[in-house]
Parts: sequence; C-alpha cells; structure tokens
Amino acid sequence: MDAHDLSLDDNRTLQAIGILADVLDGVEGPGGLDTVLVSKALRQVIATKSQPAFEFASRAFNTLEPSVRRQVAQTADEAAHHSVELRGRVGGFLSTAPKKPVPQGQVVGQQPNFITALNLRSRRRPNQPS
Repeated sequence: MDAHDLSLDDNRTLQAIGILADVLDGVEGPGGLDTVLVSKALRQVIATKSQPAFEFASRAFNTLEPSVRRQVAQTADEAAHHSVELRGRVGGFLSTAPKKPVPQGQVVGQQPNFITALNLRSRRRPNQPS
C-alpha cells in the first residue's frame, strides 16, 4: 500500500494518523524536537485532509532516525491494538468478534517508514461487515 491508496476521508485512517501524532508527542530525548514537528504535520493532515499535507508529513516522518521510527511504529501498533480492544468492550452487542491477527511483521533489516507505521494499525483490527 502506498500513500495514494489511503483515503483521507476515512475515519480509521485519520484515527491512525492521530495515534501516530500522539505517540510522536510522547517521544523524549534526542530528536524530540523533530518528533514534535512531525506530530504537528500529522495533525495538519487531520485538520485539512489534504494530500499535499499528507505527503509532507510522510516525508517528515521518514527523516526521523531509524530507531525512533521503529519505536514509534511499535508504540503506535500497541496503542491501536488497545484502541480496538476498548472499542470492542464498549461496543457491547454491536461489536463483532475480532479475527485472529495474521502475523505481518517487518522484513528483517527493513526500516519502518510512514506508510508501514500507519498500516500497522490494521494488523489487529476487528473484521468489518461488508
């Protein structure tokens, strides 16, 4: 999946972008200023639903140190998983049972990029009715 396959009108995409922005806001230490700037770029995407803003945020995310990108991807994946679990508990009878997750780990040695981090949110998403 690439940036052109994502719909900025999709609430789940925007929620995933928000999760990434929240995780980036929590990064401390060296590179913290860079992560705040990327977070602000992501929040601009949410506010405008603009493809150019999305492309800018994607390029900005990819300039982060590989170790920061890996940590952000992992933390965002965990946050998305918790969000899905909470939605399932709160949804009650309206929720559907989540499918068993299909392992979709990273290729060994591959650095996570913006799209990879964004796509990790769907790894444990419940099955949606058609």
